[in-house]
Amino acid sequence: MPPEDLVKALAYLPKNPPASLIVGPSTLDDAGVVRLDDRTGLVQTVDFFPPVVDDPSFYGRIAAANALSDVYAMGGRAISALSIVAWPEELDPEILGVILAGGQEKIEESGAVLAGGHSVTDKEIKYGLAVSGLVRLDRILSNDAAKASQRIVLTKALGMGAITTGMKAKKVSESVGLAAMEQMAALNRPASEAAVEVGLRAATDVTGFGLLGHAFEVACSSGIRIVFDAEALPAAEGAMELIEKGVVSGGTARTLRHLGDDLEIGSGTTKEQVALASDAETSGGLLLFVDEEKLSHLQSALDQRGVSHWLVGRTETRGDRKAVALRSSR
Repeated sequence: MPPEDLVKALAYLPKNPPASLIVGPSTLDDAGVVRLDDRTGLVQTVDFFPPVVDDPSFYGRIAAANALSDVYAMGGRAISALSIVAWPEELDPEILGVILAGGQEKIEESGAVLAGGHSVTDKEIKYGLAVSGLVRLDRILSNDAAKASQRIVLTKALGMGAITTGMKAKKVSESVGLAAMEQMAALNRPASEAAVEVGLRAATDVTGFGLLGHAFEVACSSGIRIVFDAEALPAAEGAMELIEKGVVSGGTARTLRHLGDDLEIGSGTTKEQVALASDAETSGGLLLFVDEEKLSHLQSALDQRGVSHWLVGRTETRGDRKAVALRSSR
């Protein structure tokens, strides 16, 4: 759903939520958090989508990892999941079984349990999860907790939207496609655990609104300005080649249209760099906001867990400047 349409829809929700709702729609966070007691919050989220790849097992793994990521973006741990399925009646149900098995693999890897699910007949395949998790209230990661003068770390390479679009058009090699599917299926659990260990308070995951779109949500919720170094943004293998050929995800234009005048594009920044930064990711990495004095500790914690990571930008005071900037360091 386009971000501008989502904002309009959310405007109809209650303006004064109950005190038990610790994190709700107002901050555009990845999941909601409801207070259970003075120490613990219940994290709840739901995510599902049509196939982004042809391989049914990888599709199940990717969709499940994407849904679980919302819990990790809040600093929580997943405890249970419910499957959500839309299935065309003319298709072989054994294909659905392969999709569900792929999702089950990721649920088990997360340490959660599958508690059930719901299915409907539909013309288009859709699969995903509703996930519940737990988080300590003093360790929540959220969109509204970023501060000025922080560094920004990203934990997965960009360009999944371009690659999956290229895969559908048969323009991607088998090795590039496999590497992309493996990245999308990787859980953000270790990155989240590293962030919580270091004491971070602000994070988001990078999914359908792209790096720029999700950064914009953090900038607005926290009242800061986010500046990205275009040269520092990591592109997945094959992504830039596709973008240079005009193969981009459909969500790219929607993200740029949504940001509009709130996005500053620096001189020397190429249109390909802009496309990469606004690419509609599937099951992307975490965007972590860390104080300068904690940066080396975070990098060490990520290294210890085998999590790839890149230093991609910084935060500044907002003032009367644009919320998000993409600048070239050349």
